[in-house]
Amino acid sequence: MQKFKAVVEEAEVHKISDLFNRKPPGLGFNETDALVIKARMQDGRQVSATFYFALKPDGTFEEEALGRDAVKARRHRLASFLRYYGLTDDVDKYKLKERIKELNGRMVEVIPTDGLLSIHIPQVTSHDR
Repeated sequence: MQKFKAVVEEAEVHKISDLFNRKPPGLGFNETDALVIKARMQDGRQVSATFYFALKPDGTFEEEALGRDAVKARRHRLASFLRYYGLTDDVDKYKLKERIKELNGRMVEVIPTDGLLSIHIPQVTSHDR
């Protein structure tokens, strides 16, 4: 599989209610926030990724959340992204809202999937480190 590079132009945390009039189907009640990442490839194409989670009052999020398997999988996906791109090793203590701007200007990997481009997010668990 061929991987391309892209530079993160924007990384922001939003309330889901600010992004959508109605919460999208399938999101859990405990998914209240979204991290939206936009990156640009060298040829000018833009690629993005959105992660859903719940921001705790201290600015962190909990990787091991209660809820359905889909909710857990989405949280693990965000944790894998943070670990893989070197933002943190300790996800539970990472103050996401305060520090996510550190992602701006970083390189991310882009892969073609089903005819579209997406930011590469491997399944990296805390056991893989």
